[in-house]
Amino acid sequence: MKVALRALAWAALLAGALALEAGSSRAAPADMSRDEILALAESGVGYSYWWGNGCWRTDGTQLGSCSGSCPDCSHSGSYGADCSGFAAKVWQVPSPSAVSSCAHPYSTLDFTCDEIWWDPIARGDLQRGDAASYRSGGCPGSGGHIVVFDRGDPWGSLWTYEARGCSTGIVHNSRTLSSDYRAIRRRQLVASCTDADDDGWCVPDDCDDAAPLVNPGAAEVCGNGRDDDCDGDTDEGCGCTDGDGDTWCPPDDCDDGDPQVHPGAVETCRDGRDEDCDGLTDEDCGCADEDGDTWCPPEDCDDSDPWTHPGAPDGCGDGRDDDCDGLTDEDCGCADVDGDGWCADEDCDDEDPNAHPRGAEYCGNGRDDDCDGLTDETCECVDVDGDTYCPPADCNDDDPAIHPGARPACAWGRDDDCDTILDADEPACRGFDDGGGCGCDPGDDGSASILFVLLGTAWVGGRRRR
Repeated sequence: MKVALRALAWAALLAGALALEAGSSRAAPADMSRDEILALAESGVGYSYWWGNGCWRTDGTQLGSCSGSCPDCSHSGSYGADCSGFAAKVWQVPSPSAVSSCAHPYSTLDFTCDEIWWDPIARGDLQRGDAASYRSGGCPGSGGHIVVFDRGDPWGSLWTYEARGCSTGIVHNSRTLSSDYRAIRRRQLVASCTDADDDGWCVPDDCDDAAPLVNPGAAEVCGNGRDDDCDGDTDEGCGCTDGDGDTWCPPDDCDDGDPQVHPGAVETCRDGRDEDCDGLTDEDCGCADEDGDTWCPPEDCDDSDPWTHPGAPDGCGDGRDDDCDGLTDEDCGCADVDGDGWCADEDCDDEDPNAHPRGAEYCGNGRDDDCDGLTDETCECVDVDGDTYCPPADCNDDDPAIHPGARPACAWGRDDDCDTILDADEPACRGFDDGGGCGCDPGDDGSASILFVLLGTAWVGGRRRR
């Protein structure tokens, strides 16, 4: 009787455990924003690849290590993840779980061939925090991979977070994906409350999060053609004449003859004007423009670099916020051929790492090194020999045949193309005869004829004395 009761108790306990496990595996995930997804992904970068697992620490310690080739790879340490374990932890599916708690609820078979807590989307609709997965051979297939999308061209060069393999671990990298990858989106996504204009209101309540004077608590400004108070109406109860066409009317527009002057305009320091019509002139100004780009902090987020200021072109691939908008390399997705941190649309010579918008202009080389459309601007040199090259690029400004790019004349002791290699050592001039002469023919300078005449004269004189 006791044995039977004990067996029944164990059966009930086992059934309860299985029910609890089944319930937790299908529990609804919590709401997440795209920012929260990418923050979790970023926290895993640097941790090792661990086949069949998914966990890491948020303090960047105890990274672990992996050796061998998957799936027969060996892992050491308490933290790491494979691609599907990483994606599940980043997405927090099927339910909220601490990143330090190891789990592996899904495989690439689930992500690619099923819709559990995610849905398929068009590849071109990939957004931050979405994912892309594939199975070798299709569904069900065998083996596969999944990445978390960050930014870039979904069909071209894109940035991803992924547990890439035993030799690389969890990385944030630029790559391309084959057409076999299927784009998927986590369910229960919510918008992040990002107050981009710092006016104390977030989207959707703030109907224009790029304008600090537009929010539900703002007063409606007549004549600007905007819904300033986000009530769905524009210029309600207003009637005015906008003299300068800047969409603002007096008395709000304190200078209706200048379209650059109106409420919300950028206050230009040191010009003695009240551009934003707040009754103050050059308020918050009084800074030294250290880099000479006419912008001062805090608008200039790097006052030691003249290429960094509001409105500057954002150089793709340089990892910097060039236009001081709080974003780095936004809307970029291009190939930097010469590896100088600039792409072809802004790099005027993407095969030369010395030519880019931040390049130094070298005087006398006849090139546009800084991609501003000008050649050798700000240079002051005298081209003495008229060969269009100036020192120091021209290593001999007294001889028009000597300059960068000139054809070596194969003369001893000369460097005709200014590349610091003597002509005799140039590839075209390396064929020497046994007498040590130059192997190429730079042209007859008459010396051989003179020598022949002298030798002939000596021979004839010798004959006459006999």
